[in-house]
Amino acid sequence: MTLLAIPVPADWDLDLADDYDDLPPAGAGAPGQDVVAPDPADLAAVGLDERTALLDAYVRGELGRVLHVAPGSIDVAGRTMNSLGVGSINGLELQARMESALGIEVDLQRLLRANSAAELIDCLAGQLGPEDSPHKSAARRRGGAPAAAA
Repeated sequence: MTLLAIPVPADWDLDLADDYDDLPPAGAGAPGQDVVAPDPADLAAVGLDERTALLDAYVRGELGRVLHVAPGSIDVAGRTMNSLGVGSINGLELQARMESALGIEVDLQRLLRANSAAELIDCLAGQLGPEDSPHKSAARRRGGAPAAAA
């Protein structure tokens, strides 16, 4: 096998290793995306609007982390979860992280089929608040804990 010898100007820097030092390790998510969940007791203590705003920031952070995008760039109202890029694998990851962080049950099928992230946020806000919510009353009819989110 013969390789072509191509002359390279002396001032070209061919050491590319330094160009990638600031990138996160593979699978680590986008830089600076430590997601901190709001405390469920704090969520129950605030009004619906503030609870929704806190959960919006949290859900955007979780979506940004699993999708490897900036949380602020996520369209929570105009796109389905599927069109955002949430599939079964990262849906399972979202489900597990939200259940662990918020102490609630999140239904994977409803999460994956949500019409938007805003629908998920509204469901979580209703489930985590003290006021009566369709998400809670459905669970009461079944005789269980609050209904699954999303």
